[in-house]
Amino acid sequence: MSILRSRRLESVFGAAIDEVTASHIQSLVENGITESFDLDFKEALYGRSDSEKRDLAGDVAALANTAGGVIVIGVAEDDQARANKADGVPLSDAERTRMLQVIAAGVSPLPAVDIHAVPTTSTTTGEESTDSEIGYFLVAVPRSQAAPHAVIVNDGLRFPKRNGSTTRYLSEPEVAAEYRDRFARVSSQGEQIERVERELLTRLNTTEMPWLVVSLVPDLAGDLELTHAVRQTFTQEVLQKEVRIGLPIGISFFRARVGRRRLFADGSRDNDASSRRAAAELHCDGAGAFAQYVADLRADSPTPDRSVATEQLVSDEGLVLAVMSGLHHLARHARDRAATAGSALVKATLVPSDGCTMEIGHNRHFRDSRSSVPAAEAVTAESVADIDDLADPGPELVAAAGRLADELAQSFGIAELGQFSRDGEIRIRYWDTEGHSQLRAWAEAHGVTVTEEALD
Repeated sequence: MSILRSRRLESVFGAAIDEVTASHIQSLVENGITESFDLDFKEALYGRSDSEKRDLAGDVAALANTAGGVIVIGVAEDDQARANKADGVPLSDAERTRMLQVIAAGVSPLPAVDIHAVPTTSTTTGEESTDSEIGYFLVAVPRSQAAPHAVIVNDGLRFPKRNGSTTRYLSEPEVAAEYRDRFARVSSQGEQIERVERELLTRLNTTEMPWLVVSLVPDLAGDLELTHAVRQTFTQEVLQKEVRIGLPIGISFFRARVGRRRLFADGSRDNDASSRRAAAELHCDGAGAFAQYVADLRADSPTPDRSVATEQLVSDEGLVLAVMSGLHHLARHARDRAATAGSALVKATLVPSDGCTMEIGHNRHFRDSRSSVPAAEAVTAESVADIDDLADPGPELVAAAGRLADELAQSFGIAELGQFSRDGEIRIRYWDTEGHSQLRAWAEAHGVTVTEEALD
């Protein structure tokens, strides 16, 4: 999936950016499509001179500094910036790699960028040729939260920006304003993730079990149009479906509804005012929060008497799986419903039941605490991750979950929990043997390595 999602460009091409074919590009000429703030035509490949490398870096930085967009290499334009010829250019992996290297060396900070090779259609068979030497490069650049991006021009930093179908350089006051906007965006994203988490927390029943709440806010907001059809599809996708991935726990959503610019589901039944077992609040801009009970190893029943049981022993296995499941569900919403991509701020919060303290422990051989420091209030962890990496189960998702879970554990005096490595591997010796076969099957299905490695 391309990192650039643009409804306008998808309507111009007639397809998503990573699904564009030669016929879609040739239709740009047939329809006389004009260059715009997010669409740039280049008849030939960028050359190898310093000035031509700077042109490539500048064009990419300008898109990242404005609204994002696509550079179509292999299409010429006329004097009115309309596509008038699509002869293509030579395609090769070496050329794609060279362009990426030029961008990496010439733009600071480096923005997100994809380069898609689109081969021309074979004239002999009428089928797409996968080894064609002629075709088009699509350089896809999303709008960047890290703007402004600079390029080196005459030994100085210049900040390009798209102005209609042309590029201009920002003045010094404009650059200063862009930097103020960058810092404001970072602050705003942090405030939004706090708000998203807080709104879900107010819905949770915190009298029974500890909760793990995961929140996500994309760098670039999406735009889900909330319709009756969307609500119906959401209901079909989530109701009575296992919420935990890796090792099922028997917790599902039983209620689903819509709110103002959001979808909501939880594991309560009937007319419970608060959410039990699991809950999710998914916003139309791609942000969201996901919550799940985490096993209290000291509880004798799912709903213990909290007037007696005030010390909770949170399962380390349940904790890491809840973090991973939350990241996965939230990223899928951001990518597949709200149509956003790129990076996201993610946060995990472990919340004790009312009036309880928490420790982290295990029951692999016997029930025991691993903590040197108890917690009497919620503990948190934050990170940044790629949405695509989280949306598809695999090593990247495992690694991201491991980072957040380990950071939560550090509040209890535990450096690493051990279940997940920072490289995205599963350390099987840190799991109860009853779940080994299921965990190995899940790992094999998703390309995750299972190792016997032990922490020193």
